[in-house]
Amino acid sequence: MGMYDEIYCHAELPDGRDPRGMCFQTKSFPDPCMCRYRITSAARLIDSANNDLEPDGYITFYTVDREDGDREVPERIPGLREYRARFSSGQLQNILRVNEDGADRVRYGLASFRWFEPRSFMFGDPDEASGADKPDIGFGK
Repeated sequence: MGMYDEIYCHAELPDGRDPRGMCFQTKSFPDPCMCRYRITSAARLIDSANNDLEPDGYITFYTVDREDGDREVPERIPGLREYRARFSSGQLQNILRVNEDGADRVRYGLASFRWFEPRSFMFGDPDEASGADKPDIGFGK
């Protein structure tokens, strides 16, 4: 299992699902430590302190929709939805739905991004410092 970071997405998803308020997990950042990030409706990636990370490369994020009747299938996770966002010079270029059975199961990653002191929701860092009370910043709200 291991550590991960959280991503909230305010950009449109390719399958038409509304991502607002939904928490996705990612391990795309080095040393995941339960930090929160957001893909804004303006197609930028920001951290919980509202810093624009200006990434170049790919961020993979996922969630699991569990429903009654989901049964375990070897080597598959029922209800898994995985997406890959491509950024260039800090601007979101597109988001693709990753096909678990397809040829797109290639490793993608970040080429670069700006790094700031991370704030972790797990270790009691206050939301006031992250600016979560500002408009359009409230993660998960």
